[in-house]
Amino acid sequence: MPLLVLGVLIGIIVCVLYMTQTSSSSTHRIFDDGETYIVIEGGTVRVRRGWVPERAMAALADTLRNAGITSGHITMSRDNRISISWHIPPALHQTIRNILLLERSPGTSAGDCAVHTG
Repeated sequence: MPLLVLGVLIGIIVCVLYMTQTSSSSTHRIFDDGETYIVIEGGTVRVRRGWVPERAMAALADTLRNAGITSGHITMSRDNRISISWHIPPALHQTIRNILLLERSPGTSAGDCAVHTG
C-alpha cells in the first residue's frame, strides 16, 4: 500500500511539472512579426504568413514541383535566415535560399512588407 501511494504521488508530481512546462511553452510565439512561413501541401506552395515576391514564389514552386516535393515548410526570419523542413532534400536547400534571397530587395525586411495570402 505505501508503494501505491508513493507511485500515485510521483505520478501527480510528474503531471504537474509537465502541465506547467507545456502551458508556459504554449504562450511562446513561434514566429516574430517579421517572419515568413511558406507551406508546401499536396504539391501546392503558398505563403501562410509574411510576404514573398511573385517571381520568387513561381520559381520556388517550379523547383519543388520538378524535384517531386509534395509537403514541407520553409521559414525565413527578419534577418534573412532560412530554415527548411526535413521533407526537402539537402541538395535543394541552397537553390531555395538563392531563390528567396535574390528576389528580396536589400533594403526591405519582411516586417516592412504587406501580408501576401496567395
